[in-house]
Amino acid sequence: MLKPSDKHFIRRIVFGKVGLIVLTVLFAVFAKGTWSVYQKAQFAKENRRMAEQELNELRTREAALQKELDRLNTPRGLEEEIRQQFDVGRSGERLIVLVDAPEPEESAPPPEPTIWERVIRFLGGR
Repeated sequence: MLKPSDKHFIRRIVFGKVGLIVLTVLFAVFAKGTWSVYQKAQFAKENRRMAEQELNELRTREAALQKELDRLNTPRGLEEEIRQQFDVGRSGERLIVLVDAPEPEESAPPPEPTIWERVIRFLGGR
């Protein structure tokens, strides 16, 4: 059992400056560990959000590719793709080329007569 003077000495150490310093150091160590874990959690959360976004984009692309594949698995779709890629036609088919009619040239309005031309017209000239 501790003597009363020993109890007083222990209380002075625990609740005194030394105890506060020890508690501050312990708090700093635990706070640093907690902050490190928090940063890792935020990093993981951001990575997960980006991965989910990329997954959604890939699923959308997969659906578009599947739709295109289904279209190409039909005879009509295959024929359309071959015609588009290689610019070919079946034997016996003819090509019709539609040409737009040339647009008529816009004629500029006649220039306004000068003052001397107006005078000459007024006097009975041209």
